[in-house]
Amino acid sequence: MTSRTDRKKTGKGRLLDHDTSKTLANSELVFKTFMECLEEGDADSAAEVLAASLRHLNKTQLEKRHHIPRRSTYNLLTGKVAPNLALVAKVCKALRAELPHG
Repeated sequence: MTSRTDRKKTGKGRLLDHDTSKTLANSELVFKTFMECLEEGDADSAAEVLAASLRHLNKTQLEKRHHIPRRSTYNLLTGKVAPNLALVAKVCKALRAELPHG
């Protein structure tokens, strides 16, 4: 068994810094991950993927360009309300339009 101090020395068991703005700003990666969650039947994780990627977008632009109400956006971000299929479709379309493709 490896002790905690040994892990620090070898680097095993340590979390690495990760800049989520790079991965969540890539629409291809977002949609691949989103679809994997749905295929596995994990709707909660799929909603989290969409919410996380929405954090990188301007909420005013979402409302003006894609007709996604601010309240709906914030509900998705907080997880207070499960999104309906119409909202998921709008969010997916907005993410495709607003995020760069990888």
